[in-house]
Amino acid sequence: MCRPWTWSRRRSRPGPSPSSTPASTKLSKEAKARQARVEKAYAELQDQAKAFPAKVEAYLNGTIADLNGTYVELAARGEKLVTRIRRQQATQDAKAAANTTVAKAKSTKTSAGKGASATTTSAKGTATTAKKSAAKSASATKSRAKGTATTAKKAAKAPRSNAKATGTAATKTAAKATEATTAAAQKVGD
Repeated sequence: MCRPWTWSRRRSRPGPSPSSTPASTKLSKEAKARQARVEKAYAELQDQAKAFPAKVEAYLNGTIADLNGTYVELAARGEKLVTRIRRQQATQDAKAAANTTVAKAKSTKTSAGKGASATTTSAKGTATTAKKSAAKSASATKSRAKGTATTAKKAAKAPRSNAKATGTAATKTAAKATEATTAAAQKVGD
């Protein structure tokens, strides 16, 4: 029969204790050194984590400053380009042609209105003459109607001529605008 194990037996074992051997002492020192390195790395990571928001903020501020500088530079270049395009002769010619076209269109509108007004006035006069002379003579009415037709023809000539001039001016304006656009496109690369 076996005797049960007891504390007294364990104490009585011969030999050194496990904590006092040279190998165990060496392992203990290595473990402590590793623990110190891990704790040091952990502290460094904590410091880096604490500094990270400041680094990100500094990076963003630098990027925003670069973007603002680029924007200001591009805006200045755009202003210079627009000024150069506005000052070039082709653009000024196109602007003058457009103003001429607008003036001719207004003239056409005015002359058409005056021609219509003159025709209306002449037609009213013919109607009045026809009423008055219905009893007297047909020749007076015929003469007045002939005058109305002549007035209508004359009144129609001015708006037709003005309309043709407006069309010609619009064609010239389109050509000048094409020239100005071509010249402006060449300036963009400068």
